[in-house]
Amino acid sequence: MTQNDLPLKGIIFDKDGTLFDYAQVWGEVLVESISEAFITLGKPEKESAKIAMLRMLGIDHEGKVIPKGLVFTHKKVTIILRFILFCLRYRINALKAFKAYQDNVRNSEPLIKEKLNTMDFSIQQELFRLLKQKEYHIGIITSDTTSSTHLFLSMMGLKDQIDFISARDSGYKRKPNADSFQVFCSLFGLDNRQVAVVGDTGTDMKFAKNCKAGYRIALLSGSNNKKLLEKKSDVLYDDISGLLTDKRLFLSV
Repeated sequence: MTQNDLPLKGIIFDKDGTLFDYAQVWGEVLVESISEAFITLGKPEKESAKIAMLRMLGIDHEGKVIPKGLVFTHKKVTIILRFILFCLRYRINALKAFKAYQDNVRNSEPLIKEKLNTMDFSIQQELFRLLKQKEYHIGIITSDTTSSTHLFLSMMGLKDQIDFISARDSGYKRKPNADSFQVFCSLFGLDNRQVAVVGDTGTDMKFAKNCKAGYRIALLSGSNNKKLLEKKSDVLYDDISGLLTDKRLFLSV
């Protein structure tokens, strides 16, 4: 440990693709939402367009992640341009398509609950138990809504372990801006270098860098962009289970 490596006392997690495998939870939801959106648009027969939209978002027809999908970027201009070009190519009204898709994602709570009920979160529960045992302050900073975040954390059995949540509608500037990170540090009296950031995208790692976080942990369970994440992180794991034996998080492991 160097003089710049202060003992870690806080840890911030992204949600989707970090706390759980992105495609495993959201793949089915995206397929269903896109299908319903095309029904709303009166174009249920456009199968090639549905597949193309799914790929654009970041999931292929086999349910595998596409690293450059729009769900893994926070660049608004990129998202808007690619979506408009998609709509022009398939002769779809962009505003109606976006609204239909958004409405169906928002109404997907029953499907999400059904999916989460089938999943085993014992690894996540054990990790968070150990982190609290080590007296870590735990935060979640996500682009999802507060209500959806609470739903996920409750169904994963993690809600009572969380000390801080920053969501899309929490009033903080979004990642990679350091706004919510600084609030987290202020609340618990932490130096930036005492906080680890765990994420699955390049945006998460840029966020960690902007925050001057003490430890950047990348996971392949979201964007799966191994080449990029290896460059931007201090350590890279396949999924969240890797944290259980992380020497920096648990010095006694």
